[in-house]
Amino acid sequence: MISVIRSGIDAALNDLGVTSNNIANAKTTGFKKRQATFADIYGHTDAIKSSGARIGMGSLVEENRVLNAQGTLQQTGDVLDLAIEGQGLFTLVDADRPDEKLYTRDGSFAVNADGLIANTDGMQLMSALGAPITVPMTANTATNVNGTETFIETRLTGVAIRTDGKIEATYGNNSTFFVGQVGLSIFADPNRLTPIGQNYFTENVSSGAGVLGAPIEEGRGKVHSGALEMSNIDMTSELTNLMRAQQAFSGSSRLLQAENEMTRKLTQ
Repeated sequence: MISVIRSGIDAALNDLGVTSNNIANAKTTGFKKRQATFADIYGHTDAIKSSGARIGMGSLVEENRVLNAQGTLQQTGDVLDLAIEGQGLFTLVDADRPDEKLYTRDGSFAVNADGLIANTDGMQLMSALGAPITVPMTANTATNVNGTETFIETRLTGVAIRTDGKIEATYGNNSTFFVGQVGLSIFADPNRLTPIGQNYFTENVSSGAGVLGAPIEEGRGKVHSGALEMSNIDMTSELTNLMRAQQAFSGSSRLLQAENEMTRKLTQ
């Protein structure tokens, strides 16, 4: 009996932890809700055989899934703040570990000292072709001086990012150049990605490998410049779930206390 009660306590604690994490990240850019899933161990004969558990052990924590539902978009006015409307994720790499890809929905980017588009952690945003995106600070632009065309070095004056991810940099008054295209990755099952903290995910066997490509194509979604995607947390739902998990924990604790009291009386 104690093992059954303990399984209930473990399940309630897991649910409390997941829900508390959701509430704590309700204002985190691009955060995706986690959902704890449970099952009655009576209905899982294969799990019982593989784990050696006995029928009647109580509840079983199956997994804490990531739910990649779309969050609301909040306008910021910053050109390099990017939000995705669709299923894709930004692909990031660390310059020191270029073979290790990370994925995120947090589109807070800036141009670093090397002219690369990167986030605040220094992770570089990958293009649709799988390379870092460079925005040069200067460019040689053509100008007409006394009827003679000549080239002069002009500074970057503006950047525009289209919904298809194409990046256009403007130099001087009206010289515009295409400098790259934001890449988005899609997965066989994005809900199975492994969260590793700081709004980053890694791929695994269940999620499938990330397929990098251009926005809009294959359902990757549109890129909105000057906006950020907020978390997809519904606070009313989370607070309701928190109260339910607290009640489940309290009920299991009272059952354990009663079981201990009965055992004490029987052994006296």
